[in-house]
Amino acid sequence: MLLAAGSPPKVISELLGHATVPFTMDIYTEVAEELAEAATTAIRTAPPAASR
Repeated sequence: MLLAAGSPPKVISELLGHATVPFTMDIYTEVAEELAEAATTAIRTAPPAASR
């Protein structure tokens, strides 16, 4: 994600052709929340790591 890589929201919005920065941020927020939920599920369901 460009936002996670430190790109300014205005630059991302312009690159994607969005009319406003708030529109872009609404999309990114929704996607980020979905990714966080998926990561949480993956961690919860992952088998325990073998001890060394």
